Amino acid sequence: MQKRRGLILIELVIALSLLSALLLFSQHWLTQQNRNALAVNDLPVAQQMLKAIEYFWLQERRPPTSLNELISKGYIAAVWQPWPGEWRLQLSANMLRLALPATDLAVAQRTSEQVPGAHVNSTNELTLHVFEPVQLALHKRYLHRTVDVTAPEYNQMEVDLNMNGHALDNAGNVIAERVVTTSALIDQATFNQVQAASASVTDLLASNATLGSHDVVLLANRVQQLHEQWQLCLANGGCQ
Repeated sequence: MQKRRGLILIELVIALSLLSALLLFSQHWLTQQNRNALAVNDLPVAQQMLKAIEYFWLQERRPPTSLNELISKGYIAAVWQPWPGEWRLQLSANMLRLALPATDLAVAQRTSEQVPGAHVNSTNELTLHVFEPVQLALHKRYLHRTVDVTAPEYNQMEVDLNMNGHALDNAGNVIAERVVTTSALIDQATFNQVQAASASVTDLLASNATLGSHDVVLLANRVQQLHEQWQLCLANGGCQ
């Protein structure tokens, strides 16, 4: 009888152990399923935030300095936070990187599997990437014919312009700091300073000109005085 009681006690302990293990396994499974469900539910919110960043970049012609700027400017209502923490933004070339320190590495790994383009880096951060909008990249790459008052750099060259022997026609005003040319045909021009080894000019109108070390205006006045004296001398019958 005592042996039978001992067997019943052992069987009861084994049954309780199996039941406890089953409960623990069920709890772990349910917790994992809940986390996966939350990750799936967070997917549209995460994609909405990434789309808002791209749209902000396109409209403002710059990436946001913080995610709160998306809220203040009305691009999103709230920042996606899979767990408590602060997103860190880093701009690299034409890509904006978002990093959120992971409080639970397993949760971060599962979240990265749910959000396209996300991954967990070596410092245990969930990272997302937003690339510069293609439209904006193309706008910045080409020189525009029309004026964009919000982006004056669209009408500015970033490299030297090589015409490859072709003419530049119908130019209005040409403003330059320095002009180097082998030959030039100019109907009318205004220069602050001209330096030339040789020049052939039909008519020259200058307020101040110097030839060598002599002032052209003073020379012209002196020539005029000599001419008047010569004419006076001729009128008096002298200077033969």
